[in-house]
Amino acid sequence: MKSGLKIRWTEEATKNLESLIIYLESNWTSKELTKFFQKLEKQLLLLSLFPEAYPFSIRRRKIHRCVLSKNLMIYYTVENEHLVLLSIFDTRQHPSKMKI
Repeated sequence: MKSGLKIRWTEEATKNLESLIIYLESNWTSKELTKFFQKLEKQLLLLSLFPEAYPFSIRRRKIHRCVLSKNLMIYYTVENEHLVLLSIFDTRQHPSKMKI
């Protein structure tokens, strides 16, 4: 099996994930959390294997947009041998809060 790109998390993407975890832990069951993290892990593997499978963002060229769920988007770019996670954005927020 193809090994895929190495995943590099930006500070912004890390902050996004930490905030998301805090929210989910207070609103979801442990079973729902487990399913979410399995889905996220699977999606990151697919992104590392097939980074060009997802379209570019309408607003920013060279930045891909992956729909993780109806409420979450993953924004990333490819730099050499790395998949760089720029943001995990909760679409329930105002778009002006998105920092990429």
